[in-house]
Amino acid sequence: MRLKLSFDLLTLELFYEETKDLILNSIVEKIYQIGNTDIFLELFSPNHGRFKLILSVHPQLYRIQITKKEFPYPVRPPSFLMLLRKHLEGGRIINYSLVPQERIVEFKIKRFPEEDKKLILELMGKYSNLILLNENHIIIDAIKHISSEVSRFREILPGISYIYPPKTQKISILDLNEERLDEILNKETSLKDVLLKEVAYMNPQLVNDLLGEKDKEKIKKRILEIREKIIKKELTPIVYFHEDEPITFSLFPLKEYETFEKKEFDKIYKAIDFVYSYAFDKTLFEQRQRRLLELVKENIRKVADKIKEFDEQIKEGEDAEKLRIKGEILLFHKDEIKKGVGKIILPNPYNFEEIVEIELDPSLSAFENAQKYFKRYKKLKRGINILKEQRQKLEDELYYLNSLEFSIENAKTFPELREIEEELEKGGYIREPKEIIYKREKRPELLKFLSSDGFEIYVGKNNKQNETLTFQIAKPEDLWLHARGIPGAHVIIKTNNEEVPENTIYEAGSLAAYFSKGRYSIYVPVDYTKRKYVNKPKGSKPGFVIYKNEKTIFTKPEDALPLLSQKS
Repeated sequence: MRLKLSFDLLTLELFYEETKDLILNSIVEKIYQIGNTDIFLELFSPNHGRFKLILSVHPQLYRIQITKKEFPYPVRPPSFLMLLRKHLEGGRIINYSLVPQERIVEFKIKRFPEEDKKLILELMGKYSNLILLNENHIIIDAIKHISSEVSRFREILPGISYIYPPKTQKISILDLNEERLDEILNKETSLKDVLLKEVAYMNPQLVNDLLGEKDKEKIKKRILEIREKIIKKELTPIVYFHEDEPITFSLFPLKEYETFEKKEFDKIYKAIDFVYSYAFDKTLFEQRQRRLLELVKENIRKVADKIKEFDEQIKEGEDAEKLRIKGEILLFHKDEIKKGVGKIILPNPYNFEEIVEIELDPSLSAFENAQKYFKRYKKLKRGINILKEQRQKLEDELYYLNSLEFSIENAKTFPELREIEEELEKGGYIREPKEIIYKREKRPELLKFLSSDGFEIYVGKNNKQNETLTFQIAKPEDLWLHARGIPGAHVIIKTNNEEVPENTIYEAGSLAAYFSKGRYSIYVPVDYTKRKYVNKPKGSKPGFVIYKNEKTIFTKPEDALPLLSQKS
């Protein structure tokens, strides 16, 4: 289910009320930027210690957020970040305010002995912006430049005077009485559009929930209840979940999600931090995952193209047999062929129905011409063998790249992606300098399950984990499983020197099938053998092994689902 977020005016006003004492008089110690949209101010408050203030103009995740969570940040700072550091680092926030009835936040920052600077955050969906002004309200720079070609009414460019966006002409829900509300509800235009465009404190999520009532009297009643809650400040930030993942948050209970799991917060800034940190983390993860997938897919394409080229060269080289046959024919008829002949036609001794035309060098005897054909044959034959060896190496690399693609697609966390990224760097697939610095984080753990017979089953999630599991954790008598002939996880059953029941082997086999490229097949063949029969060839790619004394079972990947419900 898609995440639905809306940083509306009411959310902003409540956030401001909760955080003004925290942010005011804080020192700007460090500034970072992630992507083209998110600025992180590392602040120190004399009364509250250190924290991060996120100012985001992301088209979907635009927000102001307080957090102590760590995020990966780029090594090379963008130009706008360098400018912010130049003007703001070491400064103190001497004023923090909102423009009334607008989603605009202003910070006034003093850094002795320079003039005061103003940082303005406009939270307006895809039109959000972050603008740095001098004390005369002249734009020093903005994270997004808006030229006259984009907007005739309001340019945002360095060196020109800052102009506030046009004021919204909405009526506050606090000023609504029953009569005015009846007028709005009885307009002939779309009720959704009317509520969103004419009433302040309405957001798409809340309006959709209201319109689920159908009856206008019920809608009216709920709007008046919302108005009363705002006046009395009886607001409870709620985050709703679907399958353990946040999907939205609201200041009011939403009937659409009343059957969903939920979590209530005592402060709006805490709810914002919780849900937006999750959303931003997910966005960063998906961006990184997409980039690694594109890199691996591009290498898969290149290797596949090389294999096609080698196939064509090998096919051409296989014509070498014709050269050998021509040489043998010349030797067989050497006494009949006179020197000086340029071409001869003779039957193929291996196929009497075929006539072979043989080009000759007139200056050479039949024997010498035959030797010339044999020499060319041997040269091509050696070339074919080399080509076949090189082609096999390419096949191995293609299998390896497919295993990386599978691992990237199934990665769930940044640490898992980073293990794969490190592997790509070591393999020479990533050559550019590191773009991102990651905070130190605990390495991801192997997946662990318990069979119905009580045996522990471990699953690797990428090549690095597979090798660690197979060659460091598993003991010689443990059972090793892998989907046959396709990229997938190494699976180990810890035997404790006991005989493993067939049911446990099948369960581990279903996990090997599920964590393989055969996940969506009905049946997947899975090989299993004792760990002591699994070896890694010297110089082979990460995750590649050879094994012997194996047995094969056919398992259904879907049979792994009961095990997956366990907490590993």
